[in-house]
Amino acid sequence: ESGRIDVSFDTVDLAALLRHIVTIFTPQCADKRVTLEWDAERQLPAVRADASKIALVLTNLVSNALRYVPAGGAIRLGVDVYNRLMHVRVSDNGPGIPLEFQSRIFERFMQVPGGHEGSGLGLAISKEIIKAHGGAIWVESSPATGSTFTFTLPLSTKE
Repeated sequence: ESGRIDVSFDTVDLAALLRHIVTIFTPQCADKRVTLEWDAERQLPAVRADASKIALVLTNLVSNALRYVPAGGAIRLGVDVYNRLMHVRVSDNGPGIPLEFQSRIFERFMQVPGGHEGSGLGLAISKEIIKAHGGAIWVESSPATGSTFTFTLPLSTKE
């Protein structure tokens, strides 16, 4: 409500954090017959972040994907490094977001009409957390083919 996010920066092993998120969501995905994919064996550089806040962002993104992906669908977590930034992706093959709502999806209380119930705050909070980390967050989506939410985090200076 205050518009201020308190972050406690540390060197974070993003691979361990992603494994934790996958562990949390595996039972829910199995219940819905949704595949949750990520290459857990991949070596990743450390990031400068608040692990609990980034876990909240990942939880928001994966739970949103799970809410929209139909049974038999898939959610994929991906990570790439470009120009000292970690790019973290959460992709799904759900119904996608209509183009007219994509530019507003990170606004507080914004909900896509006809979508599932929720407060409309998860993506707005995620955006503020990522901004507090010096990163960016965006969505790429096509109706009927799914959505990919990507956010960036700076690599740790200890690398």
